[in-house]
This record gives sequence, C-alpha cells and structure tokens, in this order.
Amino acid sequence: MSVPGRAAGPGGGAGAPGPAAEGCRPGFVRPNFAALSRELAQARARWAAQGLSAYSYEVRQVAAPVLLPATRVTVRDGAVVALNLVPGEAGQPSPLARLTVEGRFDSLAQTLRYQATLPCPEVRIRYDPALGLPVYLYSGRGDKGIADGFGEWTVSRFTPLP
Repeated sequence: MSVPGRAAGPGGGAGAPGPAAEGCRPGFVRPNFAALSRELAQARARWAAQGLSAYSYEVRQVAAPVLLPATRVTVRDGAVVALNLVPGEAGQPSPLARLTVEGRFDSLAQTLRYQATLPCPEVRIRYDPALGLPVYLYSGRGDKGIADGFGEWTVSRFTPLP
C-alpha cells in the first residue's frame, strides 16, 4: 500500500518529490492526471471486456474522519439489487456503497476532474489487473495542516454471480 502523502505507482507523480508547490506540504508531488485518465480508460475497457452484469463485492469506505460500515453490494443485470452490512458492522451504507462497478468508474472520472482543479491534489487508484475493476481509491489534499477531509475506499471479495 502507498504511504500517505507520497505519490505512488502508475499515474502517481513524476518520481522523487521536488520543491513543494505554493501552499502544499513539503515533499508534495502533483499526480499525473493524463496518466491517471489513461489508466482509468484502460481499466474500464478491461472491465467491459468481461461482460459481467451479475456480481457482488464488499466496499469499505472512509470519509475522514468517519469510518463508514463495510457493505456487501450485489449487482444483477447491471443494477444494484441488494446492500447488506458485513457481519459485525452497524449503521447505514454510504451513498458510495450503492454503486455498480460502472458507477465506480464514473465516480473515479469525476474525482479526477475535480482533483485536477486543486492546487495540492492527492489521488491514488488501483485496479484489479485481470478484471480491470477499481479496487482502491485515495483522494485528498497535500496542503499543509489538513487533518481530515480525505476519502478512501477499498473493494474486495469480488465474486461473479451466475
């Protein structure tokens, strides 16, 4: 997993941290939004090639400072048909838990467009290498002194359904 505050992996940054941008924390590296957008398009194409319209997955989300309940999402015919909290969790599923994989791609594209407008954006995304589905997003700001205000989600236990 990436170290918060450091751009990592494909689409991350240009490499070693350079001088901090005005108002950004020391060591801040601006993400390469062109590369992140290309990776998103490639992953979306890999996912579309699977032709899956029935599946389930678990999503865990942090909307700092709130940890939202882990939720099992079931999709059939391309629509969310069930949301169930993972055993041991309490509360209400987040609105972001109500997304199909296609909805997650749309949400990622929106996040990239928004973050590209910020002076100190931090974005890290990972995709399943075989299926293309998004499995991790971290979105925040690399400005000085922000203790909350980031968002993060992880998709796991993806299961195709008959």
